[in-house]
Order: sequence, then C-alpha cells, then structure tokens
Amino acid sequence: MKQGVSRLGLRIALFRGRVERVELHGLRCCGYSAWVVERSGRRRQFADGQRNVWSDQSSLKRELRACGVREVYWRQPVSHDEMIGRPAAAESGFGLRMPLLANN
Repeated sequence: MKQGVSRLGLRIALFRGRVERVELHGLRCCGYSAWVVERSGRRRQFADGQRNVWSDQSSLKRELRACGVREVYWRQPVSHDEMIGRPAAAESGFGLRMPLLANN
C-alpha cells in the first residue's frame, strides 16, 4: 500500500523542491482527492490525518494552499462520457492547470 503524505510532509517536500506537481482528482460519485507527484516519479496521496477524500473541492484546495501549494492540475480519471457509456476521450498532458488563489 502506498503511504500518504501529510500536511507537514507536503510543506517539507515543497520547501526542498521535491514536488513536481499536485494533481486534484474527481472521484466517481464520492468527492475529491489530491496526489503529490515528486520529481523522482513517486506518487503519494495527500492525507490530513485519516482523511484522504474531501466532499467538496474548495475545502481540499484550502488545505493545499495552507500547505504552500500554489497550483494544481485537475484530473478526472473517469469522464462523464465514460460513466454514461460513451467512448472515452483521450486526456493529454498533466491535466488542466489551476492556480490556487487566496479567494479559492
């Protein structure tokens, strides 16, 4: 099982320059999660204590911003089209880049 990254762990990794990007994932019918992708290629799920799924995007983005994250890449592993049975569209790159502003 992959070990998650805590708030403190994320702050330290950002300070040391180990983080390549942070991905925000929309989960099928249950909320949102964040994944930290390190420059080494290692991927770890962001967790605040035992919590690793947030019911709304804004509270997760506030948590990430409080840790020092200034932008996230929005990823939706399962598109709405796939959920209703249409062929999947190819998603290129890291996802949609979204800056985290103070009013997010």
